[in-house]
Order: sequence, then C-alpha cells, then structure tokens
Amino acid sequence: MRTQILSVLLIASACWGETSEETLSLMRRSLARIEESDKKIGDYGFVRRTERKELTASGEFKTQRSWVWRREWQDGFLVNRLLERDGKPIPEEERRKNEELIRKRLAERKAMTPEQLQKMREERRKKGNDESAWLKEFPEALDYKPAGEEIIDGRPALLLECSPRQGYQPKNMRARVFEKLRGRIWIDKAESELVKADVEMFDTVNLGWGFLGRIEKGTRFLIKRKKVAEGLWFNEAETYKFAARLMMVKSIRNEITTQFSDFRHRSETASSPSAP
Repeated sequence: MRTQILSVLLIASACWGETSEETLSLMRRSLARIEESDKKIGDYGFVRRTERKELTASGEFKTQRSWVWRREWQDGFLVNRLLERDGKPIPEEERRKNEELIRKRLAERKAMTPEQLQKMREERRKKGNDESAWLKEFPEALDYKPAGEEIIDGRPALLLECSPRQGYQPKNMRARVFEKLRGRIWIDKAESELVKADVEMFDTVNLGWGFLGRIEKGTRFLIKRKKVAEGLWFNEAETYKFAARLMMVKSIRNEITTQFSDFRHRSETASSPSAP
C-alpha cells in the first residue's frame, strides 16, 4: 500500500510548475495531507481485490487472474489472509496451511524484543525510502496548467493537466520516465485532497540504454482516492496498464486493477485467535 500511496503523492507533485502562489499553496496542502495519510495507513486494515489481465503484443486479452485479501490486526500485528482466488473461496486445506503459517509468523514476532522489532521496522522504512528516492525529482520534472473544474463523487474538484517541463535533466536514471509522462489530476476544492490521477507514457523510455529495460508507450496509471475518516483519505482504486521489457529479454504486458474497501482502524479490530 505504501508504494501506491507514494505513487499518488508523486503524481500530484508532477503538476508543480510555474503558477500563482494561491495554486502553489493548494498543491502544498494536498501533498502534506497525502504524506500524513501515508504515515497512518499502517494503522488500518482493509480488503484488497486485485485482478490481473495478461495481454498480447497487440493489446488483446490473453489470460486473467484475481485474488481477494484481507489485511487485519491480530495480537498486535498486521496479517494478510487470502480469501478468494479467481472468484472462488480458498480450499479448506489451503486455508488451514495459511493459518498455520500466520500462527508461526506471529509467534516469531512475539518472540522478538522491542529493540529487534524497531530495527526491523526501521530497515523496512529505509528500504522503501531508498527505492523511492528517484521519485523525489518529480516536482521539478513536469509543468501543469489549470483545466477547469469537475464533479468527482459529488464534490467539486480542480482539474490540472500535466506535461514534461522543458529542459528538465533527470539526476536519477529511473527518473527518465518523467520526460515522457503526461496526464491529469483532480484536487478536492473543499479539503485540498488529491482525489484522482490519470497519467500515461506518450513515448517509450529506455533505462540504462535499454540494457536494464524499457517502459513502452501507452503505459498508463489511474488512481482514485476516497475519504475514510475526517481529514484522512486513502486509495480506493488503482489501475496500472503497462508494457515493458526487462533486461532486453522478457516482455510484460499487463493490466492490473486493485480495489480497496472496508477500511478499519486497529482500534476497531478485536484480537482473536486464528481459526483451527
């Protein structure tokens, strides 16, 4: 979830360009609130439904898979339970094995000292920050322009169009994708929250002169957010349609749609033992 929240944050940042102080203030408030949501998502459980479609080179449907997971608090720790696969409940035998694995991992966590747990969390946080460091270039990479207003879920939202900033020179190799990125975002007028983002690659980008891979023209990202509690918004839906080649060998063409629902704060979840 953290990765998806960062995606929203940086799509919003992409729209930072030459503009009025009023609009810049709006953007700053929006970005600050997304960062706060990113910090608080760890206190919430939710249901995640993911559907993955594999496409042919021409973009036609090839195969489809789906999964339903529930992330919830148990005995003071977050656990993930697979509920469905391809529209069918998980077989009883597999469910029992999954529960046994959850019990084993919970036992391992409970046996750790507070110092060990803190170290583990810090390592995870550092890894996430290192992997997303290149995304910090986003604010400098694109410009935007106001494009009117629209109603999103019954709420007025400011529409902004984004495109590459002329003369931008990426400092990180991965940041080259920003040179070929354009799209639109919507900011809730009442609460300065980013409610929707829709961006795409309008040309192919080679990473490491093509040796590490390339992200092809037509790759698209669509994210929608919803209000979960007062002053708190999370991702409600994400769609990633992408075409890429890895290490000049493997081609990937997928469309992945994920929906999030039933958000519950850890204080709302009663700790109970796993089913036998």
